[in-house]
Amino acid sequence: MPTINQTLNASMLRDRCWTPHPDRAPGGTKYISIFRNGRGDTVALDLGSGSRNAIWAPAHVVPGSLAPAIDRDFYPADRPRNSNLNVPELKGKPLMRLFPSSLAEARDLLEHFAEL
Repeated sequence: MPTINQTLNASMLRDRCWTPHPDRAPGGTKYISIFRNGRGDTVALDLGSGSRNAIWAPAHVVPGSLAPAIDRDFYPADRPRNSNLNVPELKGKPLMRLFPSSLAEARDLLEHFAEL
């Protein structure tokens, strides 16, 4: 059975609101899949995070009203991170790693990011 992030990855590849990051292969690697919304904001699905279903996003696009409800980690710009996140929009930037607990919660989160 696919993980939440594997399910999201497949649906985002078909969704017109998202385009695969031009520096990465569509569908991602075994570890990370990176997408851009219509404004160019970048979101990464951590396909290697297992049941944690981590979603990475620039800290400035994470909604304050939604973030407290979702388990998360803040990554300041100088904190080490996965080398698979090495794209200009994420490298050396403050990030938020979010851990939605259900597919519905993850879809709501990505819907917010798509509408920015």
